[in-house]
Amino acid sequence: MLETVIRCSRHRWTVLKLPPRRIERRLSVAANWFAEQLSRHWSGRVDLLFTSEAMNLSSLYRLVPALARQPSVVYFHDNQLPDPLAPSRAGARYDEPPRWLYARNGAVDAPPPPPIAPSRDGSVDLVNLNTATSATEIWFNSLYHLRSFLGKASKLVDRHPELSSHNPMADVTAKAQVMPPPIDLNLIAHVKATAKLPPRDPRAIFVDTRDADVTLLNEGLAVLAKAGEKFRLITVGPVEEISDQWTRRTIPENDDFAQVAGLLEAGVVLSVKPGAACDLQVIRGLLAGCRAVLPDVGVYAELLPGSLHGDCLYGPTADALAEHLHNGLDTLVGWYPPDFRQTLKHFEAITATRAFDERLNNLAAAHAVG
Repeated sequence: MLETVIRCSRHRWTVLKLPPRRIERRLSVAANWFAEQLSRHWSGRVDLLFTSEAMNLSSLYRLVPALARQPSVVYFHDNQLPDPLAPSRAGARYDEPPRWLYARNGAVDAPPPPPIAPSRDGSVDLVNLNTATSATEIWFNSLYHLRSFLGKASKLVDRHPELSSHNPMADVTAKAQVMPPPIDLNLIAHVKATAKLPPRDPRAIFVDTRDADVTLLNEGLAVLAKAGEKFRLITVGPVEEISDQWTRRTIPENDDFAQVAGLLEAGVVLSVKPGAACDLQVIRGLLAGCRAVLPDVGVYAELLPGSLHGDCLYGPTADALAEHLHNGLDTLVGWYPPDFRQTLKHFEAITATRAFDERLNNLAAAHAVG
């Protein structure tokens, strides 16, 4: 997303990056790393600071006070706030909605258990909340993510009595907004024009396994195979946990061209990421002509017109996943209604980057005036 923004933006961007680390490590050390880099190498003018959620912004301000005098935007691709029903653990991920957690045990309609008394908070549990409080604005990649973040943040504040007299949620809510991530959708046309693509295979399933529920994937495919269906997988991401009984071809994670070519070859784009805040591969797959088989939670309902929800969104069981895959494998491409692209047009790189530019320009201008 950042590369697309910089390429399409009318502003001048200076990019500093942290070496690859686990998210809990990034949240712990990012402020120190960037403060050191700025003290050693930075010269020039800063109009606005733009960062992801993998930053402790309040710590960065303490280490580089000059930055605190400029407006800032934090773009939340994901968040590390703890789930209110789970005990807090440093670096833990709690992205799966409770409805899915309990449905996997066969009790789809059973109420969730009472909240677990939290243990001492993990070292990173409050970082995203502190960052949101410190920023001028906080942007989210979907409405689902914005609502999820505010819900988790409210519960986290309730767990800390020391915050009750200075509850930050009204301020955090006021500065939150949805800004769809710019995606270079022209890559699909480029791949079509330049690559020698095989005929589309309606029984090829494209699936991104990064942060995916691979157990559900294996269970659903097992049900599908038991019913006598023939299929093959085109995967991106880790494959160690995928059953080796399925015919599979794996595409490198950093090869966007090959990934789009895989989507143009596949008949189905599948997601097994319940609770996803956004999904680049699904957006590409929809525009590439794949039939979508997606969880009925997370961002996915936002990516489809309501008329397609019943056909594309599956419930939290292997049988539901297999049923939707079965229906999708025999469906020819071109089955979408004519207006389905309207739900995706705001992701287009020029349109989305223009929205970024206008808002960033207004923030910098308002700061300069006031």
